[in-house]
Amino acid sequence: MGDISRLVFSLSKLGIKALERLFKASVRVYDAENIPDGVSILAVNHFTRLETLVLPYQIHRLTGRPVMSLAHHGLFTGPLGSYLDGVGAVSTKDPNRDKIIIRSLLMGDHPWLIFPEGSMIKDKKIVESGKFLIYSATGTRRPPHTGAAALALRTEFYRRRLCHLRQTDPALLQQQLKIFDLSSPDQVSERETFLVPVNVTYYPIRSQQNAIEKIASYVVKDLPERIVEELQTEGTMLLSGVDIDITFGKPIAISPLLKKRKIQQDIFSQHPILPDDVLPSRPLMRRIASHLTRKVMASIYSNTMVNYDHLIAYILKYYPGRRLNLFDLAERLYLATETVTKLKSIRFHSGLLHDQCVRLCRRYHQILADFLDVAEKSGVIQMEGNTIHKKKLRMKPLFNFHTIRRDNPYQVILNEVELLHPLTRKLRVVAEHARWLLRWRLRRKFLRIAKQEFAEDYKEHRREGESKPRRIGAPTLYRRFRAKTGVLLVHGYMAAPEEVRPLARYLHQHGYTVFTPRLRGHGTSPEDLALRTWEDWLQSVERGYLVLANSCEDVVLGGFSVGAALALLATTNMLYNVRAVFAINCAMRLRRRSARLAPAVVLWNKLADKLVKDDGRRHFVPNEPENPHINYLRNPISGVKELMELTDELSKRLVRVNVPALLIQASDDPVVHPEGSKRIYEGLGSQDKELIMFNSDRHGILRGDVSERVFARVLEFLDTTLTS
Repeated sequence: MGDISRLVFSLSKLGIKALERLFKASVRVYDAENIPDGVSILAVNHFTRLETLVLPYQIHRLTGRPVMSLAHHGLFTGPLGSYLDGVGAVSTKDPNRDKIIIRSLLMGDHPWLIFPEGSMIKDKKIVESGKFLIYSATGTRRPPHTGAAALALRTEFYRRRLCHLRQTDPALLQQQLKIFDLSSPDQVSERETFLVPVNVTYYPIRSQQNAIEKIASYVVKDLPERIVEELQTEGTMLLSGVDIDITFGKPIAISPLLKKRKIQQDIFSQHPILPDDVLPSRPLMRRIASHLTRKVMASIYSNTMVNYDHLIAYILKYYPGRRLNLFDLAERLYLATETVTKLKSIRFHSGLLHDQCVRLCRRYHQILADFLDVAEKSGVIQMEGNTIHKKKLRMKPLFNFHTIRRDNPYQVILNEVELLHPLTRKLRVVAEHARWLLRWRLRRKFLRIAKQEFAEDYKEHRREGESKPRRIGAPTLYRRFRAKTGVLLVHGYMAAPEEVRPLARYLHQHGYTVFTPRLRGHGTSPEDLALRTWEDWLQSVERGYLVLANSCEDVVLGGFSVGAALALLATTNMLYNVRAVFAINCAMRLRRRSARLAPAVVLWNKLADKLVKDDGRRHFVPNEPENPHINYLRNPISGVKELMELTDELSKRLVRVNVPALLIQASDDPVVHPEGSKRIYEGLGSQDKELIMFNSDRHGILRGDVSERVFARVLEFLDTTLTS
């Protein structure tokens, strides 16, 4: 017992590799360099049964050494018991348990895996009144086990004693070696003992009926409720895709803890010391073990990988009102993410470190939707459309310890980060923000992002003699302080905000707040545009929407040419408060059929770049715009390809536009075909829609003889729609 069968261990590795391929779990390891090369005990939190499978495999992969572990005595029966014996597990009730573990550690051959919590802590509740106290399966509260700390202390105690006797008393050394079934002092490691805190965090924690639970219930009738819950929770996590983040904390050296005089006297004693002997230093060692356990537990949970669920759960907990809308929650989540990820002492899930703007404003915010479903099933909230109703929480919620992960995952998620006080303090501040303060902060932030992005792009891509003055491409907010409605006005392809400025000023004079965003790649140089995709343009529109959504109660999206197509497309995405949309000369169908060749030309250019450098490449073609003081004079072929992809995407989503819509089209537009606007009109999902044809042979009808009539019609549409 306590020896590893190489065959069984190898088969176990193969089995875990097969499970990795079968299931959707993604395992990430952090700070593996904290695993000592010599004698080490790895103290791990215990939330699922997966730790006992995943961790030994990952540690072996990282260190090349098989891992030994303690296992509950009830598991050592039948084939499972034989398997555990084969992989070097030791029963918690083995009479030689401590001797086996200390011997193995003295030799330094294998790291040991021990769970200080002693059993699965399904509720993640580890602190009560400032003390580490854990709910046991019986419903009582107990401190975590000190076994891992005690074994580390005793191992280093005997290692130092054996090293001392090697120099001073060879006869007594041989007696002590026999106690641990060691034949030579060379078998004793020269490296000191370390205790390594290890945290395993799962995201997301979800529980529902699944194929694994159904198969198990079919094979074994009347499964205990405890087993059903474990199959539902851990099976769902595996099948639906769970991120398993394993973090190795800083190793704690044990040697400095043994420098107390009483302990030193026992180390240098001239009498044989058996593993179970009561030593004069035993009470002191116990106190040190208790203190060390608290330190280890704090380190384990300080390395919790904070994720979206934690942030949303705390925002909901501390939000002072009983109702909030979905957009408000999304914005608080965004601000919380921006705030807390600056904390250097906290670890964050990789998803929190990406740009959040897109997720914030899009209707299909899957992260929020998934968590709100969890909160609703936990009885914390009730959803009514886009409104979240908080339910009054009981001070001491009752739950079944064995089923809490299924019945109340919201509470489990809260408990998991309870110890991370810098995090929870900042989350509370964000949750308690007054609505006006939240909007003020976010409006400033998104406006600053838009302006800073343009400044950086202009500095990088400006071409002397070709790029227009900065004012042409600068995004601009025309604000009315008491305006209820904001209009997002998007410029066209190869143009800049200056293109729509006359209409923006007109609407501003008539009482509207207007924002003219700059599409990425525009207002700088054609080379910059050649680098961008239609998704980049859409993101510019979405960020503009966030400026207005935090300035006004309602937002109307509008645009010219390609900007019109982007406005229509964005309308299908927006999460909240889009009241209407208007599109002027929407670039749905271009006059030039040669534009359809753009993807092929782009492909040819890429091949030419890789194969030969010759004149066969055509990255740009000349452009003859109506407004040369605004538009580029060279058109990147890649941009035309992106335009085609944009219109294809819009065609698929037109039916999802369900707000009042106004389409304006020049009858003899030389750039976009009027038939495109007719196709848009027919495809719109909105019941309140209108198509107006203006008698004009110009594309740029926002300037020139018909512009005043176009402006007046847009204003009429806004006034009528918003008042109705």
